[in-house]
Amino acid sequence: MTTREDDRRVLWIDNAIMLCLGILIFILPVAHTATIRSLALYIPIILLILRYSLTKNLIWRTTSFEWKFLAFFAVAAASLITSVDQRQSLKEIWGELITPIILFYTVYLSVRKERNAVLLLKILFLGSLVFSIYSFYDFQKHGGSWTGDAYRAGGLRDPGGGEVAGLYHTMVIPFLFWGLFYFKNRWQRIGLSALLIVNMAALHITFTRAAVVALWVQVVLIIALLLSEKRWIWSFLIAIFILTATLVYAEKKMFREDHAYKIPSLREYLKMAPEQIAGPSAKAVEKRLAMWKTAIEKISENPFHAHGYSRFLFAKVVRNEKNEHFIYPQVHNTFIGIAFELGVQGLIIFLWMIGAFIWVCFKNWKKSSDNLSRYLSAALLTMMCGYWVNNFFGSFDGDDSKLLFMLLLGMGMAVMNKLPKEKTVINR
Repeated sequence: MTTREDDRRVLWIDNAIMLCLGILIFILPVAHTATIRSLALYIPIILLILRYSLTKNLIWRTTSFEWKFLAFFAVAAASLITSVDQRQSLKEIWGELITPIILFYTVYLSVRKERNAVLLLKILFLGSLVFSIYSFYDFQKHGGSWTGDAYRAGGLRDPGGGEVAGLYHTMVIPFLFWGLFYFKNRWQRIGLSALLIVNMAALHITFTRAAVVALWVQVVLIIALLLSEKRWIWSFLIAIFILTATLVYAEKKMFREDHAYKIPSLREYLKMAPEQIAGPSAKAVEKRLAMWKTAIEKISENPFHAHGYSRFLFAKVVRNEKNEHFIYPQVHNTFIGIAFELGVQGLIIFLWMIGAFIWVCFKNWKKSSDNLSRYLSAALLTMMCGYWVNNFFGSFDGDDSKLLFMLLLGMGMAVMNKLPKEKTVINR
């Protein structure tokens, strides 16, 4: 076998890996694509192994996440000892912990050039366009109103639901917005601006409170980042936009049920029993508050007790005849859920891991002079901000949303961490 033949095979493998990852980033938010998703996720792993067997050139570049991943895996594995359903916990550890970490490193090792990351971003943008167009079609088909929440568009993921679709748009929008500063071509900027408007409109018709709050927080972060760069005009225009949008939402009462329910004060909330918070005909807000109170009360009995790693064990532990009308399988708050599943020690490690994600991106944003690296660090910071705000109101850190999160993080870390180190070695 000649060297030229080896190079040709390696190039074919690299292209095949990017094809699979492109398919994966496109179909992740689409329901009923489990088989395609599995193939697009695991084929690149096999191809990476084949590639390194051919090149004999595996150089590991650490990411600073390794100890955090290992610690969180250890605390999740330890929860099997006290899990109320060990089979379910094992399934969750594989599907929602090990698999996303494998995907992170697969993408991290596969993105070998900056253009690989740009290609994945373009496919992400195309996917968001297709997703949004279907949302508009589905919304019109069901007679949805732009000023009311009679129908919530969920795109290709959850038509009529909207929560996961809202989260998806808050993950895409930061990359579109910050792309306006990275992509210099006039037509590219026009296209990104149009896609940004389309995604924001599609997010609006999901009528999900968590997504709107997450977007609002993302905008505040964007203004802060722009102010730190002394982009006064951009900051002023965005501030005017968010203020106007907030006033319009409040005036039009977009989320009507919120105006018919008075949220109790913190003092009242602490004194009320969960059954008092969520009456017989409880609305979504009341049910969430009651579930959080139920979980917190259970955690307070033994803060270090782990009920088992799985979002779906909550109801198995706390549901009874008195609360079955408001207790869902999940806590609908990822942070309370982690404390319930893994104990306070698990929550501390979880926050340590999240903090590491944020710190690495922030540190890179502060020091980077490279356009793509700086763009991705700002976009990832903004995306993570929205992602975790969403997760305060739901148990969204799983399934396709978590896979997309880890894929984007792996892509960003390849550009921000791995490629600069490789360039330094080559220059030396």
